[in-house]
Amino acid sequence: MRVAGWKIVSDGSNQGFTGRQREPYYTRDTVGIFYVEPDALRESVLDRGRQGWPLSMHGNGDAAIDSILDAMEAAQEEGVDVRALRCRIEHCSILHDEQIKRMAALGMVPSFLINHVHYWGHVMRDQVFGPEKVQLLDRCQSVEQAGLNWVMHTDAPVSPLGTLHKIRVAAARDLWKEPGTILAPDERVSVEAAIRSVTRNAAWACHSEAEIGSLEPGKLADLVILDSDPRKVEPTAISDIPVSETWLNGTRVFGG
Repeated sequence: MRVAGWKIVSDGSNQGFTGRQREPYYTRDTVGIFYVEPDALRESVLDRGRQGWPLSMHGNGDAAIDSILDAMEAAQEEGVDVRALRCRIEHCSILHDEQIKRMAALGMVPSFLINHVHYWGHVMRDQVFGPEKVQLLDRCQSVEQAGLNWVMHTDAPVSPLGTLHKIRVAAARDLWKEPGTILAPDERVSVEAAIRSVTRNAAWACHSEAEIGSLEPGKLADLVILDSDPRKVEPTAISDIPVSETWLNGTRVFGG
């Protein structure tokens, strides 16, 4: 076991109407809450950054993400090498174009709870954000084009574990409640990009690229063998591809 970073929870959840927003929610007269106020967040980021901690900062609402970026920029101005820390924004739900540019300048990692799109997309559209702002939810293609090393997670038990399903959602952005409906179609990514986000990008974000993330001599040889190539099936079918073998550190532990 090892300690991989320092977690700071700056706000709540968007579906719970507690994620901190720039403007009130679509159907609620509230902008949510800060769990950590901006001034306190700046102090914590500077203190932990000076100690060399990679920071994993929970940020759902756009105002919370503003606060995180302000804190990171303040730490950089104080001499902290924030790019070397590879700090993440966990969930990173709502991103405006200027926030993506700021993240790129800081070398930050957007970590998307991508299943927000599949399981809650209709709720985000109809109750939480409205049809316009929901287009800013989990902007995988935008950060891919901006050159950021983005990653994905499930936040289990908030949504089910399953890496193939995350790849499917990033590539298809389909809604569980409304089959055939695509949420923010311009934010769909290629299957190749989605695979990279849960392999090489994820290893890099955890400072573990020397051990895992790609198949190269000297690494741990953790891999699965799938029955079908996810790049050659319909994106919505990726979740259902069977795993025929699992290997850990070069040893087969399942299948065969």
